[in-house]
Amino acid sequence: MESLAAGCLAHGPVDGVNPTSVDGLIVYRKNAPTAPASAVYGRCVFLVVQGRKETRVGDDLFVYDPAHYLVTSVPLPVVSAIRDASAARPFLSLAVSFEVEAVREILSKGGDALPPLSAGPPQRGLASCPVTPAIRDVAGRFVTLLDRPDDAAVLAPLYHRELLYHVLKGPQGGFLRAVAMGHGQQSAISDVLAAIHADCAQAFVVAELAAQAGMSESVFYEAFRSVTGATPLQYIKRLRLQEAHRQLTLGLSNVSGAAHGVGYNSLSQFSREFTRVFGSNPSACVPR
Repeated sequence: MESLAAGCLAHGPVDGVNPTSVDGLIVYRKNAPTAPASAVYGRCVFLVVQGRKETRVGDDLFVYDPAHYLVTSVPLPVVSAIRDASAARPFLSLAVSFEVEAVREILSKGGDALPPLSAGPPQRGLASCPVTPAIRDVAGRFVTLLDRPDDAAVLAPLYHRELLYHVLKGPQGGFLRAVAMGHGQQSAISDVLAAIHADCAQAFVVAELAAQAGMSESVFYEAFRSVTGATPLQYIKRLRLQEAHRQLTLGLSNVSGAAHGVGYNSLSQFSREFTRVFGSNPSACVPR
């Protein structure tokens, strides 16, 4: 782990997100613990090299550290905080994003080596799972590859598929498999989430979302909450506020523009809900 940490430090010199030359791979570094902060996690595998981080979805808390990776099977608004980090020993992690198509490709070749489809009611679309020696080995080769850019075009896609294969063999494999193969409530909720993320500003009606999922409203409500830790309307609200926060902090919009851009007709309501989630009013997030 020390050599892996050294590689991450070399390719993660900036406090925060460090893009790399490998598509879909970033090195994340924080030099101090952080307060809980809202974010939206896409489909990704998070591998912690050093330190500890906590992520909350609904009432559930997920801890990931060098012994546990985090995998997000569907896009989810979360609240996360880094608990173990310092200037002398920063928090270091690798984030490897993936698409459903890559999962399908592996499934077409995996056969009986992969777990069966997830049965019964869906679980959270995010899980903390034990790191296996095989997953740790792939992480090490990913970091080493950053020093060999000429090899990355050929080897990075192979390492990416290998990592996903081992994740599919893990505790979250059945959920991911169901989403990729279009089976069960997991896949139906995944499709609804994709529609919400495509345009979070539109006026969503729960009955229409349930019909899209092919479920009654009551069944849809429970399935949605099982996967996301929130009701449909809570999820949509959090996603809208997160997008408005992103636009404001990056200077992409003013307060009224951000509010209307994510579907709020009332600026006062937007300000109240924004302040409740982020702890400051929207205008405080605009770069000076």
